[in-house]
Amino acid sequence: MAEPKDEKQRIVLDLARTRVRLGEESLLLKQDFDLNRKLVNSVRQHSWAWMTLAAAFGWVLSRLPARKKKIYIHSDSPRKDKSRGGAFKFLWDAAWSIARPVLTAYLTKVVAQKARIPGSKWL
Repeated sequence: MAEPKDEKQRIVLDLARTRVRLGEESLLLKQDFDLNRKLVNSVRQHSWAWMTLAAAFGWVLSRLPARKKKIYIHSDSPRKDKSRGGAFKFLWDAAWSIARPVLTAYLTKVVAQKARIPGSKWL
């Protein structure tokens, strides 16, 4: 009967051989599934066929009708316009038309002061 040491060494050698074989097979499988490399090789070998296919695809795309934008216009009755804000909207628009230039001038002044460089004659 074989000694336990010999049996253990045989199992270790079998495992090592199996690992090597699995590594080689996985490398071959990886090469088989490398689609990028296959596509590049196909374009190199059959360049005229690829160019013809691209031209035909472009021609088909050029013959498709253009997309048309659909514009929907919702007409509201004059009553709804008056009820949407009314006097408040009028007051708000008047106040904003006065406040906007004042606010713009103030913010411009603040930004200019923050951007001013000491000793600079430009600002």
